[in-house]
Amino acid sequence: MPDTIDGKTLTANTVTEAKLSSVFTDKVSNAYAQANAAYAQANTPLTGANISGNVIITAPGRLGLDITPNTLLHVNGTSTLGEVIEKINVSPAGLSSTLNFDVLTQPILYFTGVSTANCALNIRANSTIAMDTFLRTGQAITITLVATHTAAAYIVASVSVDSVSQIVKWAGGTAPASGSAFSTDLYTFTVIKTNPATFTVLGSVQRYG
Repeated sequence: MPDTIDGKTLTANTVTEAKLSSVFTDKVSNAYAQANAAYAQANTPLTGANISGNVIITAPGRLGLDITPNTLLHVNGTSTLGEVIEKINVSPAGLSSTLNFDVLTQPILYFTGVSTANCALNIRANSTIAMDTFLRTGQAITITLVATHTAAAYIVASVSVDSVSQIVKWAGGTAPASGSAFSTDLYTFTVIKTNPATFTVLGSVQRYG
């Protein structure tokens, strides 16, 4: 099938079963011309273009600037941004014994409910996509987990990536031994992919309140 269609090949009174008027064939030719123009524009690289209005790329479309994208927006090189708004998932639940943290759902998870147990945290892209697939070697992602405590305070006791246990390199060199009673603990974990299925995890925890 050719990339474009030559509407000029259509001429009046050339259909054997019925005759087409010149007005009809002109409309068809014009439609082909518009389709060909749209095709040409869609396949022409933008150079120095200014785009006004909304630009919407529907799923599963991705935009890569000077790189083949592996996320919705993938920029190779330095970027200058104004304000950045992060998505946060506010959950009325509390920190509990197991937690799958899906980075494709949120970068920040805030438990406003009371913690009930020490947590085994598993970091993944989502239930069907592994972090090993989501991240390329030499890429990293940072997540934040906020836990609310009353008198009984709990901790993130272990961390896994794609259900594989990781040794966390904690800020200050020491893993937390207990949570902060009647306070809020903010955990930050940076997952660095150093090789296929190989990660370095940096962790920190800060007490608020």
